Amino acid sequence: MACYILLGLVQTGLVPVILPLAARPGPTAAPFIGAWSDAHRRNRLTLAGGLLLAGLALLAHRMPGGVAQHMATAALVGFGVSAASTVATMFIVEVVPEARWDAQIGALQACIGGGQLVGLLLAGAFGLRHVGEAFLLGAGMLFLAVPLALAFAPDPVVKVDRPTLKPRPARSGDGAPFGPQRSLQRVTGRAIAGLGHSPLAWFLAAWLVSYTATNGLSVMFAVAMVRDYHVDASYPTTAYALGVGCSLLLYRVVGGWDARFGPWRVMTAGLLARAVLIAGLVALTAAHLGATVFPILACFGATQVIWPLLSVASTRLSVTLSPARRAESVGLLNAGTSLGATIGGAIGGTLLKVGFVWLCASVLAALLVALLLAWHPKVRLDPG
Repeated sequence: MACYILLGLVQTGLVPVILPLAARPGPTAAPFIGAWSDAHRRNRLTLAGGLLLAGLALLAHRMPGGVAQHMATAALVGFGVSAASTVATMFIVEVVPEARWDAQIGALQACIGGGQLVGLLLAGAFGLRHVGEAFLLGAGMLFLAVPLALAFAPDPVVKVDRPTLKPRPARSGDGAPFGPQRSLQRVTGRAIAGLGHSPLAWFLAAWLVSYTATNGLSVMFAVAMVRDYHVDASYPTTAYALGVGCSLLLYRVVGGWDARFGPWRVMTAGLLARAVLIAGLVALTAAHLGATVFPILACFGATQVIWPLLSVASTRLSVTLSPARRAESVGLLNAGTSLGATIGGAIGGTLLKVGFVWLCASVLAALLVALLLAWHPKVRLDPG
């Protein structure tokens, strides 16, 4: 668990803030190495190797160099932390009895969420003036986790059939698509081929559009506040941390809503609520007044509070819209999330060059498109 506290601190706390602040964000790599680890039972080696690779890449990213170098090191950071995340749940489901899975996975997610909150606050404290030191701290944290992984992480000998595992919602914000809760179901060619005749395609299209847009805003928000409003980086990161912290308290409540009203209603409510908040951001950023800083921070923090509605509903919808292929449908959801994170960061950076208000307006338009896609009759069937 200590390894994943440190990983959460760097992966979902420091990195989503300091990479954009360093002005050379790069793409994120998907953890294909997880398949090798699962086949050869080398989960401990995958965890330690991923942590070491990400730490070395953070050090390399801190060094002077061109755009190509920084994009490559950013990709290696993403690949390393993704490889470490993809084996997280395996340490639980392949070691402890099944009756304890939920409690153990909940504790794991809590560790990563706690690390994320601390990492966001640290990223704000380092800010734009000490980005180099933030990279050093992140690398040091990951290097500290390597001996812990080698000493205490088990190498399971029992292989668990992935389709038998229950999908679990992602407990994180828009900036972290590679959490351990998304590691146990992966996309397959058969699942992609079957999309043409499945209502799942409409839901995945809505999810991809909405996640791409909101992730772009989440990744670029701190940069925009520092650049356009000249505030200290601690302001946007604190708003982000407060939003994520409050969202962690809502999962049980949202689970009750999901059971009572159905995942489609919960998801559309989350999309609509985010659209209303982003519309407020558009109005506030268009005014571009110093007095609007705190309302902007409040709106952004509230968009993170709403995340459980989308997280819980998306996991259940992906299963209920394709009940015969549960693991594959969640794999498609994971693939869409990862793709949206990669595209969102690139589009967000491009739109931010035009203006913060245009970034917010584009996110609002994308959310409205996602609502229209989610309103398709095949998605609204909302099977039980």
